[in-house]
Amino acid sequence: AVPLCPTPPNIRNGQHDSKGVTEFIPGMSVKYNCDPGYVLTGKTTVSCLPSGLWSIPYPRCEVLLCPPPPVIAHATLSAEPGTNFTSGTSVSYSCQPGFSLLGDPSILCTAWGNWSLPYPRCAGGA
Repeated sequence: AVPLCPTPPNIRNGQHDSKGVTEFIPGMSVKYNCDPGYVLTGKTTVSCLPSGLWSIPYPRCEVLLCPPPPVIAHATLSAEPGTNFTSGTSVSYSCQPGFSLLGDPSILCTAWGNWSLPYPRCAGGA
């Protein structure tokens, strides 16, 4: 008899696409994906090996970080230097004296790892 693989392991902050499958035979593979706000590292799929074990390593889901917020001319950023900007974090800008803020002063780190648009602007100055 061909050894079957056990149910593929769950990974933190992610899941695999084989819900409802009852038998895992050698040659089958399952694909993992991460919850919103997490990014997958490693291979996205694991395969059931002839030995009845899953190929390793399993993928991991790590927190998705946004790059540092954009530098906006004549504006000061509210964030502390060295902050990790995780999904859902917002930062706000204030304008230097003599400049007025146009647009929403806050931007948000999205679940895709980028900053929401549009960015605010500081207008004025002589």
